[in-house]
Amino acid sequence: MKKLFFLILISSFFTVSSFSMGPFAGQKMIGNHPESMAISADSVALENEFVKIMANSTACSNAKTSGFGTRVIVALEQITIESSKGKIRLNRGNVAAFLIGESYKTPVGAYFEVAFKTNHPPLKSPDEWIEPLKNTIVYEDNQIRVFEERLAPGDTRELHSHAQRVVVRLNNVQLTDPRTKPDGSPGGGIQVPNTVRFAEPMVHVVKNLSKDTPLFNVVIEYKLPKKS
Repeated sequence: MKKLFFLILISSFFTVSSFSMGPFAGQKMIGNHPESMAISADSVALENEFVKIMANSTACSNAKTSGFGTRVIVALEQITIESSKGKIRLNRGNVAAFLIGESYKTPVGAYFEVAFKTNHPPLKSPDEWIEPLKNTIVYEDNQIRVFEERLAPGDTRELHSHAQRVVVRLNNVQLTDPRTKPDGSPGGGIQVPNTVRFAEPMVHVVKNLSKDTPLFNVVIEYKLPKKS
């Protein structure tokens, strides 16, 4: 009888615990946006032949991580990085780049670690190259450049090009290409905060359809080899 009572007690405990933990048990929201709750801490947010991107964790913090070169931390909230270059404090949207030979400790907080693979396939090029305007470059080396992609509400970035790139979205806005949507209706460019994607080369026009929210992305773009 005592054994039966003990089993019922244990069963009741786990039933109550499962309800109290909720559907996101064991997961950590990236920043303060509920759209990101599906991504758990210490997870690979995205990986392909070019990059490995960690959410709220690091995989390439050592000075020489085999198979990886430049690494970029993109902050989604205020974080501090202790590194071989000293202590680095970042606010949301700020970046810190580390070359081979530079190391850092895994920060605490919400961020993406974007690590570029050294043995990647040949880079692709857009059909033509038109430098995008209204962006601010915050970091550049021989292989990549990092820029803040900003566009005021209702504003348009005229025809411009992109190479292969990583895009970290920070604001919730809807974009469109007026060439294909002349009536101003939404295109497919919904920017969900605190998400990341790898984008292929393209040439396009972008309009921010938001009436009150500016576009704010951090773009880490490959630099195309100069034609001889």
